[in-house]
This record gives sequence, C-alpha cells and structure tokens, in this order.
Amino acid sequence: MKRSNAIYAIVMIGLIVTALAAAVTFGSVRPAPIILNENATFTGYIENAGASRLHSIRIYENVTRIHLVLDCPGNDFDLYGSWGQLPSTSDYDFRGFESGGEDLNYDEPEPGIWHLMVTSYSGIGHYDLIIEFE
Repeated sequence: MKRSNAIYAIVMIGLIVTALAAAVTFGSVRPAPIILNENATFTGYIENAGASRLHSIRIYENVTRIHLVLDCPGNDFDLYGSWGQLPSTSDYDFRGFESGGEDLNYDEPEPGIWHLMVTSYSGIGHYDLIIEFE
C-alpha cells in the first residue's frame, strides 16, 4: 500500500469514527448502555425524572408467556418494550404505565431480541425488573 493511500485510509477512518461519535452524542437523548442478560433480572437506578434506562433479553421459540414485574418503591416508573429495535415513549410494541410499578403479562411473544425501557414518569431512584418465562 502506498503511503498516500495509507494516510487517506487513516483520515477516512478517523472521520467516520468522529461522525458516529457525534451522532450518538448529539442525537436525541443518549440512552444508557444495553445489557443482554440471560437471567432476566435487572436492577438499575434512574438519576433524573424523565430519564430512561434500557435493557435487552433474548426470547426463545419455546416461550409462551412472559411475566414482567417492575418494582420501583416510592416512584412512578413506566415500562416500554419493543422487538428488534429500541423502544421510545412514542414507538413501542407494548407499554405499562400504572401508577407506581408495573405487573404485566405478554402472551405468545415473538422469538428474538426484546428491548425494554424503564422510564421515570416521576421520581428518581432504584428499580428491579424481574422477567419470568413460561
């Protein structure tokens, strides 16, 4: 490889990385890291009212029902879910928004990666999200 071609390649890679970092940093709200957890038990902490945390699980073909329990003592957190893409408060496959925590059942889920978002409607603090498969 010629030296000029190598320099060009390095510059292009730098520009691409910079553009991707800017898109993530300056996009809408920067989400928390997505964590794939086979145990289906998540804990988290929401530091600001209106903030969200994201989690992901894999749903296998033999799962016929999912039971989700969101425990957030003293707070009002909502739960959103989506298959194959990150949910938002306006784009989701299901949601739970009872006062306080959530207790939801979802029958016949599609297999694949399921993304969950815990959002603070009001309050800040710790939460536990427990998911049971049948």
